[in-house]
Amino acid sequence: MPTAHKDYMTIGEVVEKLKARFPDLTISKVRFLEEEGLVSPERTAGGYRKFHEADVSRLELVLTLQKEHYMPLAVIRERLDDLDKGRVPSDIAHVVASSETARLPLEAAETVPLSAAPESLGIPVAFLRELEDFGLIAFVKGESGDELPQADVAIAHACWDLRKFGIEPRHLRMYETFAEREAAFFSQVLMPAYMSRTPEVRQQLLEALAKLTELTATLKSALLHRALARTFEDVT
Repeated sequence: MPTAHKDYMTIGEVVEKLKARFPDLTISKVRFLEEEGLVSPERTAGGYRKFHEADVSRLELVLTLQKEHYMPLAVIRERLDDLDKGRVPSDIAHVVASSETARLPLEAAETVPLSAAPESLGIPVAFLRELEDFGLIAFVKGESGDELPQADVAIAHACWDLRKFGIEPRHLRMYETFAEREAAFFSQVLMPAYMSRTPEVRQQLLEALAKLTELTATLKSALLHRALARTFEDVT
């Protein structure tokens, strides 16, 4: 069946698609990664694998981390677990952002119902409401009431983990302000490209956003480290 008539790819078609970038990729290798729990394609009634876009993207990420970043499968599994929980580990953030099937931030559509947050995210509803009060996350209306966009899940996790250092949501408002200013600055630089709707230009925009994010993250980290070195001279 031609790929154009279905919304998924067979395992053979996936290997063919990724072969140019990963010449050593074989059907057996994909099956092995599935056995290791790194990819979980859907199955047809007859037992054939159905790789949807998200499955191909996940497989591409696994192969990239393995080939270009020399990560063992155990570490890759941990990074994927973080991503499944809405966290984006800092050491693979640039890889995730530059993935071939990456979408613009506002195009992400998955949400987490607020009622399910304590169980699925491990974060109390009261804390999420506090984050909302300080403008750090924003709920959307869904079929089951308030829902948290997937883009805000990582924010909620980071804020929750910062509590162990005595840092509360009210202390974090400045980061939202910084992010808005940086986004405004990026828009000034990249808006001409964003106005173009051709796939080629939009792909270039995604790559530019990923590179800008990576470079500015490096800059901010270096500046912060320098500032901390001045404050904690005997520690850093």
